[in-house]
Amino acid sequence: MTRNLGGNMHGLLGKISTLKRGMILVGLLLIAAVTVVACGGEAEESSGSSSGVKTGGLLKVGMLSDHVTFDTPNVLGMPDIVTIVQTQDVLVFRQADLELRPALAESWSFNEDASSWTFNLREGVHFYSYENGAVVEGKEFTADDVIFTINRMYDMESPTSSTIFPEKFPMVKIDDHTVRFDFGTPNATLLDGLVKYQSHMTPSDIDPARFSTEIHGTGPFIMTEHVVGERTSFVANENYWLEDAPLVDELMYIFLPSPEARAEALKAETIDMIFDLDATSIPGLEAAANTSVQVAPSGGYMNLAMIVTEPPFDNKLVRQAVQAATDRNAILQGAQFGRGALAYDHPITPNHPFFNEDCKPPEYNPELAKDLLSQAGYDDGIDLTLYTSTAGASMVDMATVFKESAAAAGIRVEIVVMPEDGYWAEGWMVKPFTTVWWGGRPPYEAFNVVYRGGGSWNESFYANAEFDALLDEAMGAADPVDQERIYGELQCIAVDEVPRVVTVFRPVTLGVLNDVRGSVPMWDATMTLHHVWLDR
Repeated sequence: MTRNLGGNMHGLLGKISTLKRGMILVGLLLIAAVTVVACGGEAEESSGSSSGVKTGGLLKVGMLSDHVTFDTPNVLGMPDIVTIVQTQDVLVFRQADLELRPALAESWSFNEDASSWTFNLREGVHFYSYENGAVVEGKEFTADDVIFTINRMYDMESPTSSTIFPEKFPMVKIDDHTVRFDFGTPNATLLDGLVKYQSHMTPSDIDPARFSTEIHGTGPFIMTEHVVGERTSFVANENYWLEDAPLVDELMYIFLPSPEARAEALKAETIDMIFDLDATSIPGLEAAANTSVQVAPSGGYMNLAMIVTEPPFDNKLVRQAVQAATDRNAILQGAQFGRGALAYDHPITPNHPFFNEDCKPPEYNPELAKDLLSQAGYDDGIDLTLYTSTAGASMVDMATVFKESAAAAGIRVEIVVMPEDGYWAEGWMVKPFTTVWWGGRPPYEAFNVVYRGGGSWNESFYANAEFDALLDEAMGAADPVDQERIYGELQCIAVDEVPRVVTVFRPVTLGVLNDVRGSVPMWDATMTLHHVWLDR
């Protein structure tokens, strides 16, 4: 028996009691929904209405930093991620309202134990690129491209590949527009892997060596130019498969050096929007007559990452001292202006059904931190260098607040602010102590990409066989009771071992001119622009 899931997911949710095996996906949807809404108030209403939509014009977006690569398995920084989102498509799309909707896959089904999944692909969709001053139509999107894209994720050890399945799996081309994934064991987390930006489809007939500098995609926009350090330009895909999209003719990313520069550019109307608005810029933009701030709660979070294979963080007592010396309330107020929610050293939000009340880190306690340092052999306190950057919104502010709170515990912190360009390649996962922010992710992915031993994004180089075994169990767990137990145990290990101090959950924020319509912050901290239009 198979179950078609390409239609309205609300119908499925209403049949929870009768779909024992269907709890696999129902549980996932509920998990994702709670993750997003647990961090504060309701999302602010998008500026403008759906009536009287105007088409055309150039939309200019202020971005944090320049691109590193356009090759989907390797994308890391937000400029790369949001570019992939605008120019390439996924099989399954999760909207801002958290509903899973068909994208390049028109429908999908799975067998009784969810070990085999079949995707029915959209017909008549073509890849596009920009070459020699003109838009070029490429091959039609088929099952070959699905198999090529996903196999390449595994060949290149993309962090997202392990959220689909721990290792390569057989894929069968039924016909040009039907493909089947055969895992052999239950896969309860598949769709969460397929909605991620590294799962965006690429053509199978192009030399992959070109993908780092060129984009060949089926998305709503086509990249036309990238001027290093200045801008990236796009034109609308006039043959986009989604009706009445995109709404603007052109799109441009403008790279600006600081949060202050981006805020001033918006007020001066030299840009139309700021992606990932820094919290310090919010009051000024809210007060300006021509700008607005859009805020949506998310499961995205900010953390202090410690590489546990390097001293002094190879000593768990030191990591626990940093944990006790972190004033989360002060960070929430000082770095986020009170917007968001407290976090507890793991990515599960306090209102999530899987949140474990029994496993919380100590509240801010400088005396406890001193005692832990003494046990570790640091009777006179310890000197730490914390690397940060404006490459991530509010990271410098978090570092500053942490330095102040840690001083009372005898932790003397030197803050090094690195340039935006290069931070993710030369600071994060290189320096032993860094600030990081992460977009919202469902529980399995949130733990898997950051905590699994040997993982590409395991920023602390943490390895724990018990932890990895629990993650393997979570992938096939169909029963929410089992899921709650597994994720509860994962939280306890994370809090005790402290490979990273997760400080606060941060909302997703956009700064926009008042005549920008249709912009909506996304649950995972990305943004889609095909529905944005200019009321001017």
